[in-house]
Amino acid sequence: METRHHNPPRGPLENVRVLDFSSFIAGSYAGQLLGEFGANVIKIEHIVGDGARHWGPFLRGESSFFQNWNRNKRGIAVDLTTEEGRSVIHRLAREADVVVENFRKGVTDRLGIAYDTLSKENERLIYCSITAYGTEGPLASRPGYDPILQSFSGAVFNAERYCGSKAINSVAFSDYGAGLLAYGSISAALYHREQTGKGQLIRTSLLQSAMAMQSHMYCEAHEVEPEPPFGIYPYRLFETKDSLIFIAGPTDKFWAILCDAIGQPELAEAPYRTNADRVTQAEELTERLSPILKQKTTDEWETLLVERGFPCGPARTFQECFAHPQVAALDMRTTVDHPSIGKVDCPGVPVHFGATPGAVHRAAPLLGEHTREVLVEAGYTEADISEMSESGVVGLGETDASKPKG
Repeated sequence: METRHHNPPRGPLENVRVLDFSSFIAGSYAGQLLGEFGANVIKIEHIVGDGARHWGPFLRGESSFFQNWNRNKRGIAVDLTTEEGRSVIHRLAREADVVVENFRKGVTDRLGIAYDTLSKENERLIYCSITAYGTEGPLASRPGYDPILQSFSGAVFNAERYCGSKAINSVAFSDYGAGLLAYGSISAALYHREQTGKGQLIRTSLLQSAMAMQSHMYCEAHEVEPEPPFGIYPYRLFETKDSLIFIAGPTDKFWAILCDAIGQPELAEAPYRTNADRVTQAEELTERLSPILKQKTTDEWETLLVERGFPCGPARTFQECFAHPQVAALDMRTTVDHPSIGKVDCPGVPVHFGATPGAVHRAAPLLGEHTREVLVEAGYTEADISEMSESGVVGLGETDASKPKG
């Protein structure tokens, strides 16, 4: 397995300089994607660090969650509540291409790092803001996390169709979706800037992400009532002899294949022949299918059904998925060197570029690990940096890789 560290490839976003003020998931994931595709990403944290650093489990004191939202970044620690700290950010922003932040509404104004402020000195700046509910409307000032937005957006009720009960999805899809929306929008804005020379403000939110990820659920005609039944059957988890398997029969053809495979070919005829028939009698069909599917193991059912071309899949743990040869075939398992943890396995880059490949080349930074390095690049002297460190304006980190030797 190849280890990539401090050796970035020439990705499609090479030479794009990003200031990432994000904490937790959404903005941090957007910054990570930009870094994986070649951008020079500087993660800017308060002296006490991103709150996600305190989410376990921990690897030698470092959050494993934090590792997979913040790789491919250099990290600096700056106290933005001080005038000197804000001065550092303004200097960095003058040379930046992109800013990503996910503060609550009004925070960037108070800190003096809002778009209107930073863009006055850099009209080419692309500034992406991610909030919980957006920056307008009655909920604009509310804090929010993914499970809250899953609850708000209807996802909790929608889960019942797939697993039999209302539930929060453990995957923070509104967070990751917002990160993807931010990444895509920033890429589009970079293209626009190539044509016009102008940057711009981009705004998205966890609410907009949650709705976009479930857009099919919000289709409402003005003059026509929807005709039942709603949904697909079978399209849900079932218990097997030893585990769980997802059975996906979205077409009548697949339903007939399933019925034959389980030794119940008569179920493919009336009154269950069409999807509409099955959805209206879903509860009855589940009662008939469940005891049959419990007669074999998940592996046995998977083998039997896949041989017939039927779409299904076992419920795997994260570890089982990560170890699967299909994951290796997609180069979705790679290794980086962390300065305190050592070698760390992590997912690879989720998109393959033929000519300008991205890569995972740097582990998530320690708090303030690259403060000195970045400030020197920005023109600060060693005396300047020492003075700011001693006064608490910046944090240098315990293992600052750029600390002078001797």
